[in-house]
Amino acid sequence: MAYKNIENYPENASELASSELKALGTVWSEKKDELEKTGVFQEFLKKMQREWAIETGIIERLYTWDRGVTEVLIEQGIDASLIAHQGGFQREEADHIKNIIDNQLEIGEGLFSFIKGEQPLTEHFVRGLQAKFTNHQDTTEAVTPDRRLIQVKLEKGVYKKHPNNPRRPDGQEHWYCPPEFTQSEMEKLIKWYRESEDIYAAEVRAAWLHHRFTQIHPFQDGNGRVARALGSLVFLKAGLFPLVIRDSDRKEYIGALEEADAGELKSLVFLFVRRQKEAVLHALGLEQQVQQSKYADQIISSALEILKGKYAQETRKIGRVYDYAKEIFNITDKHLREISSSLNAELMKVTPPNQQQYNSNITSADNQSGRRHYFYNQIVGVANTFNYYANLDRYRAWVRMAIHTEENFEYIISIHAYGHADNGIMAVSALSARRIETEEGGTEPVNVQPATTDIFQFNYAEELDSTKQRYEDWLESSLAIALAEWKRQISA
Repeated sequence: MAYKNIENYPENASELASSELKALGTVWSEKKDELEKTGVFQEFLKKMQREWAIETGIIERLYTWDRGVTEVLIEQGIDASLIAHQGGFQREEADHIKNIIDNQLEIGEGLFSFIKGEQPLTEHFVRGLQAKFTNHQDTTEAVTPDRRLIQVKLEKGVYKKHPNNPRRPDGQEHWYCPPEFTQSEMEKLIKWYRESEDIYAAEVRAAWLHHRFTQIHPFQDGNGRVARALGSLVFLKAGLFPLVIRDSDRKEYIGALEEADAGELKSLVFLFVRRQKEAVLHALGLEQQVQQSKYADQIISSALEILKGKYAQETRKIGRVYDYAKEIFNITDKHLREISSSLNAELMKVTPPNQQQYNSNITSADNQSGRRHYFYNQIVGVANTFNYYANLDRYRAWVRMAIHTEENFEYIISIHAYGHADNGIMAVSALSARRIETEEGGTEPVNVQPATTDIFQFNYAEELDSTKQRYEDWLESSLAIALAEWKRQISA
């Protein structure tokens, strides 16, 4: 397939923006000035930069190991002896890998410095990134006309002089920009990006810039690492976090790039948004640790702010999220009752003779209900699966749809606060389970599992209509997962 010149942003670019990330970014911008000065946040950012430096090399297969090694290095630092011991490398190779990661870590730190200077993106800067990424790399693979792999000298900081079109496993050649057009394509890329900075959301610009750069593939080697650095640069300039693409994202990441090759940028934007949401939520979760580690003078300062009325104003603003939670509860209760009623009518028709009537029913508890504490273990278990703290103290509500046939199946939606602090962020989780009778005469849930691929998060900064629209889509997806599990259980 011949190379296709890069194109400007698609017509639907504005529609690809995430209202959820925009709202989370607003919450973060309101809190980050205080958090950024703390040692807790600085340690969080240091670990995130380490992960970025490690994972960008793993994606390129400069080195490989399991996630456990990465986590050790994130926590303890980039150390050659750890790489050798944990990753199973000879010391000389471990030293070389450490140099690569250190180099990538230095580049990541340099991105922060670049945005502070408010410099525009230039070809010179991009060429410099590639030179830095390949600092410890002297050669790269090339393919001869007779398809033999050879090592050739790697030129750093200059555009390619020979084609670099890889051959896919199916035998087809993937065409990147021919060397003679690389300069003009890169000029267009930089020009179009700089014109878009005040037009499109950061996640759209990051995905577009990343993809169009990889489409050109302007260098002999290091293109993937530079592309992810450029994506990170866009997010950092928007006040967010480095773009971490993990090895576990590899299949989705490559698939999203291939979809972008075909003209659809949505999947790549979605992947970038998910990674940024995770980073922002983790950063906001640091607030509780900061509160626990404040010194007396900071506490006094905080108390004075309360006396000035700032606390009351902030509380009113954050408190909007509890009004949103009531709306989410009502949407859930209404929709599941409609589903259950329709299902109930059909179940009555298929109940075998002399069998207890098949049926479906709904029970629910809002935040004022005496039954709000039900399903504690199941909800906490699902929260642990998604690696967050389900705060069930301040707000807690649930809706349960039960389906009774030969098996007793239940689907539960839980609405609760996200994280330890009263930070204006809430979560909705979903789970399914089979309920069996116990020897004592009661029942207990078994086969408890999430009925969603991700939790639904909402906060006070997003418009209610936007939150409701996102939630209705999420609820439909979750319900489909739950009913598929019910079907599997009755088919077993």
